[in-house]
Amino acid sequence: MTILSHHSSANYDTDALQERAARQRSKNQQTGQRMHKAATAAAHYSQRTRTYLRAMPARNLLHLAVVMLVVVAYVISQIPMVTTPFSPINSNSTNTSADFVVPLAPLTQDPVFTGEAPVPESAFAEIDALAVPQTLGSNRTVAAPVAATVTTEDANARSGPGTNYDQVGTLAAGASLQLLERAGDWYKAQQEDGTTIWVMADLLNADQTAVAALPTTTDIPAPPPPKVGTVIEANLNLRDGPTTDYIGMTRLAAGASLTLLARYDNWFQVQTFDGQVGWVSSEYLDIVPGVIDRVETVSSIPDPNPALVGLINTPNVNLRGGPGTGYDKVSSLGSGTQLDLMGRYEDWFKVQTSGGETGWVSRELVDVNAFITRRVPLTNDIPALPASPSVPQAPALPQQQEAVQAATAPAPSAASGGAVDFAMQFVGSSYVWGGSSPAGFDCSGFTKYVYQQYGLSLPHSAEAQYSTRYGSVVSSMSELQPGDIVFFVNTYKQGISHVGIYVGNGNVVQAMSPGLGVGVASINEGYWLQRYYSAIRPAI
Repeated sequence: MTILSHHSSANYDTDALQERAARQRSKNQQTGQRMHKAATAAAHYSQRTRTYLRAMPARNLLHLAVVMLVVVAYVISQIPMVTTPFSPINSNSTNTSADFVVPLAPLTQDPVFTGEAPVPESAFAEIDALAVPQTLGSNRTVAAPVAATVTTEDANARSGPGTNYDQVGTLAAGASLQLLERAGDWYKAQQEDGTTIWVMADLLNADQTAVAALPTTTDIPAPPPPKVGTVIEANLNLRDGPTTDYIGMTRLAAGASLTLLARYDNWFQVQTFDGQVGWVSSEYLDIVPGVIDRVETVSSIPDPNPALVGLINTPNVNLRGGPGTGYDKVSSLGSGTQLDLMGRYEDWFKVQTSGGETGWVSRELVDVNAFITRRVPLTNDIPALPASPSVPQAPALPQQQEAVQAATAPAPSAASGGAVDFAMQFVGSSYVWGGSSPAGFDCSGFTKYVYQQYGLSLPHSAEAQYSTRYGSVVSSMSELQPGDIVFFVNTYKQGISHVGIYVGNGNVVQAMSPGLGVGVASINEGYWLQRYYSAIRPAI
């Protein structure tokens, strides 16, 4: 590269420069003089104007200001708006400060014909799979659904937000759900198979901040009619299975409301108001439309004749020679020992071990369900107690002396209707819960004591006394005879709960209540007629 000397690059005329500088100074001086004159004149006229304005009335000053504003506004309105046209950047510019230059296409040009080819829809698959945020307010959103986990085993899944909606299934602990909406303390959730259900909030574990922000739904289905049926037949048999091959557990009064749990053929599994579960035929129920199809159908039912077995539930259980602790110990049974149940008497089972040994075990020491217990036959084949020293009885109270004397008198023969005459001697005696002597009776204790005098050993239970082990069933009230043992249901509890002795002419002698004691009542009266169940003619 060649470097030029300062003197060789240009020749300057010093005189010309000095002359030009003099001209410029003269011009500046003239300008300064003109400005001074203008300032002097402006000061003069300004002083005169101020003097004039001070002399003007205030009203005229206001008018003058308005006129001046109008003039200024008009002048401004006449000024044209000027916009600087956009100048595209020259792609050939030699400006090296920019990294690169991108030419802009005209705004009227369709973008589909410019640039790269359109992106295929498959490129957005991952974005499309993202949860769409739902706006909750101006400053926060939450992505629905919200993940949740079931915390309770067999949690109920329902068709709507409440226990009055149908149960549509159960959920295992640990099951995963996606929460979509909420309604009070219930969440609408999606299962892994895509179906939607409703679950109570207490049964779920989820991020509380997230679920609190879930949208509240107002689209709530109306609750379905309750799954209930009304009994339309008096003394309807509640059985422990869905055919007449199953055992009757109790009788139901007409008008009783039953919760429908399941159905099998034309039978419904029901629950009574006090929680007892059994089966009734559909022909004896009144059910509103739309309910039957919502009751779950079952395909399997229990065997009406199951194996009559039980398991010892306590170590070192005594196997005795009879149904009571007064009998001798035969052997000792370990916990878990399986026993064949051969019979029952009051609160004892007659059993047989796998080795063929027989004896008696207290019912409370054997694990066996009620379904099997009802099928264990009642027995009065009771061995005699071992000989033991006689136990003196306490002297009777004065007011009981007459009844005690009557009780200790020889019992008349049954053939002459003596059981009725013998029972009638105790009218007026006291009612004592658990009592079975002239000192005080309860209902089954009274019948037990009376027929014990005639060689018939009845259990101390109204329900247990109703058995063909002790006689034949009387099929109709019109066939009752004096001495028949009559049974009533639904007195102080559901099922067979009261018993007495028929004395003829529609009357029953019975231990009635703590307030009434032993007395006679008509079987045709409303209370007793509604609760009458059946009768047994004792085999004596």
